[in-house]
Parts: sequence; structure tokens; C-alpha cells
Amino acid sequence: MIRKILGIGFVVLVVVTTIWWYFTFKYVPKGEEFDLQYTNLELLSSTGSPKEEKYEFRKYGFYTRTFFNVNGEELIYKFDIRNDGTLDAKLKYDPIFLRTDMYFKKHVKYTISYLDDTDVKAGDVIKEGEVKTFKVKIHYSTAEAVTQNSQFYESYVGLIFVRN
Repeated sequence: MIRKILGIGFVVLVVVTTIWWYFTFKYVPKGEEFDLQYTNLELLSSTGSPKEEKYEFRKYGFYTRTFFNVNGEELIYKFDIRNDGTLDAKLKYDPIFLRTDMYFKKHVKYTISYLDDTDVKAGDVIKEGEVKTFKVKIHYSTAEAVTQNSQFYESYVGLIFVRN
């Protein structure tokens, strides 16, 4: 009897969670659109001589692949997010920084802000028809010697928006 109750409870939990997720993240009323465009990606400045292999947009953010050589090297990028939809977009979480190279993980620091240096944080809104410009700073800092055998450092800055 207890197994049946637990089984039914689990099924109800899965159904309620699925419905909540659908209406929170996916459901868009008929005739309205959720359409964010990532545009105008450019390198603003470079300190030192890091070697950029790639920087580009991915589905929900900004990806880089860079080789840092010397302590204090830094890259600063800017990009726009334009809301072409008919719904306001709200940043669901603080920006997410994913790092895939374990050696550099402890040596590379990120900051993301708006172009005027205001912090980007969960709850920020990009209104319908609005364009916001973001600035990402990637700073390399180490007391250790960097060898030529060091790998390229890959990173991804994720910005997850939902309807407001």
C-alpha cells in the first residue's frame, strides 16, 4: 500500500514539475515572441600578448578559446543583446562562467558588466525592442611560470533569459 502511495506521489510530482517548467521557461502566449539576438561581438582591448584562437556566440552566451602566456594578461570583449521579441526578457540567474581547462581554472578570473561598468545580475530585464551592451573581462593571474606546453583555455559565459 505504501509503495502505491509513494508511486502515485512520484508521478504527481513529475507531472507538476513538468507543467511548472513548461509555463516558466517555455510557454509564450499566442501572438507573442521571445527573441533575443546576440550581435556586435568585438574585442575592445588586450593587455599583454594572449593568443586568441576563437571567440564567438553560442546558443545562450559567449565562448572564447585563448592561450595566456604571462601574468597580468587580459582581454576585454563587448557585445549587444537585442530583444526583437514582443516579450520583455529577464535574466534568470547571475551570469554563469563555465571553464573547461582545469589548469587555468584557478588562474583566470572573469567579470561581466554593462558597458557603463554596472554589474549584471539575476533579475535584470531587457525590454521589448531594447538593446543592452555587455562587457566581459578575462584576466589571467599566476605566480607560476607558464610553459609552452600549457593548453588553450576554453570558457563559456552563459546568460539565461526567461520571459518577464
